Formats: sequence, C-alpha cells, structure tokens
Amino acid sequence: MKDVYKILVPTDFTSVAKTALNHAIKIAGIMNGEIVLLHVVDRDTKSEEARVKLDAIAEGVSKEQNIPTVGKVVTGNIFEDIDKVADYEGARLIIMGTHGRKGIQHITGSHAMKVITSSTIPFLVVQDKIIPEAYKNIVFPIDFRAETKQKISLTASMATKLGAKVHIFAEYDDDKFDKQKIDNNVAYTKKFFAKNGIDFVVEKAFEKGDFVKQIIRYSASINADFITVLNLNYRSINAFLKNLEEELITNEAQIPVLMVNPSTDFINKSPLFGQYQTLSM
Repeated sequence: MKDVYKILVPTDFTSVAKTALNHAIKIAGIMNGEIVLLHVVDRDTKSEEARVKLDAIAEGVSKEQNIPTVGKVVTGNIFEDIDKVADYEGARLIIMGTHGRKGIQHITGSHAMKVITSSTIPFLVVQDKIIPEAYKNIVFPIDFRAETKQKISLTASMATKLGAKVHIFAEYDDDKFDKQKIDNNVAYTKKFFAKNGIDFVVEKAFEKGDFVKQIIRYSASINADFITVLNLNYRSINAFLKNLEEELITNEAQIPVLMVNPSTDFINKSPLFGQYQTLSM
C-alpha cells in the first residue's frame, strides 16, 4: 500500500485559514503529499452549504496545484474532532490558522492550545503572514529540560525534506546545574544533526530573561520560516506553561510554530520520523 503524506487543514473559510491552506499546498508539493480540508459544524448548523464551499476549494486545489485534495464536513466540535479526523485519515501534519486572540471558529490562543494538546500529531500553527517562497530557516529552541530532545527527529526530517537550515537557539541560565543541562542538550542536538547531515548553526541568548520573547526576537531577526516547539503543557494544568505556549503561537512577528506533543510512541512509529534514530551519548 502506498505510504501517502497527508496534511489535515481545519478551515472556517477565513483569510487565516486560507493562509494555512497555502502552507499545506507548499509542503504537500514538496512531500508529494495530499491535503484533507476539514470543516466542523455544530448540530444546529446546516452542513450542505459548507460542503459545497469546501468541495469547490478542494477541487480548485486539485486542478490548479495538481495536489490531491478532498473536503470533509463533520458535525461535532473542534476540540474533539480535529484529532479524530486526523487519526482516521492517517495525517502526518495538521496545519491550523490562528490570528492573535482570534482564529478558526473564534479559537483564541488558549483554545488553540487545547486543540493541539488533544492531538498526538504535530501541528503547524500559522497566522496571516504571507508564506515564504521556500522554507529556509527553522529555529530550534533549547532549554534545560530533557524533554526538548523529543522534537529532534521531526526537526531533522523537516529540515532535510524542505532543504532548510536549523538554527539552534539556547537559553541563557546562570544557574550552574541548569546551564550544564542546557549545554548537554546542545551537545546532544549538535551530534544528532551532524550525524544526519543537517545544516545547522548554534546561537545562545546573551542574558537571562523571558526566553519566549528572546526566541521570537531571534526568529524575526533571521526571518525564520517556523519555530519547532515541544508542547511542554501537554496533559498539564500548569498555567505558566500554558501562557508561554499561547504567547508563542500568537507571536506578533506572525512566525509559524511547529508544535509537537511529547508522544514517543508516535515518534517511534511514524514513517515521518523513522529516518532518524535516537543517539546515545
């Protein structure tokens, strides 16, 4: 059976949803993949009008971009059905639009995080910013947490397939124990990328401070095409972590954020990640 790279794009027919679709078209073209457009309606909404509109968009993409695209309308709620449909379709990536504090079906940053956290599939969260001609620069933030290593395989795979350079951006910490953990994570990541032929550079924050703001500033300075982030509030009730993730995905520079939930089972099984194996230190 043919292994197809499918991208799921939830849409509410807004401009930011169109931007998400344009990203999907670009990535599906590179990956020789397919697109599934999803519109979720509640039980009080007539679905036929949405179905006609969705089918027209899907047909247009299929014909004009030569990328197989289908539309799917389901009755339910976005917090449950996006992940269900992605799993049913075998999607490897979900590309979803958000716009500051508003977005798909009025999803705010916090609501977007709820959708993302319910999924085992990576999310590329985008805003209205025009998509690049090519994906050239990926920012890979590193802090002291061991979990940060779990996004390495995805980043390596995306960098290889997109022909992008990875910018490792390490947090500054004056605590000697945390600094050592950060240095260990950087060394691990460098070794992994070097072994797998990934083009990369290492940059470090110059001072202790708000790391999320530093990530966004650095990413904007190099015109990053997206930032890879491990969803550290996955299954968490930590409000501080939730606010950090929300700030990232609604960043004012409108840089897309590729968010991965720490699901090692998915990472180990997915053909998207299978090209790269975990290194031992």
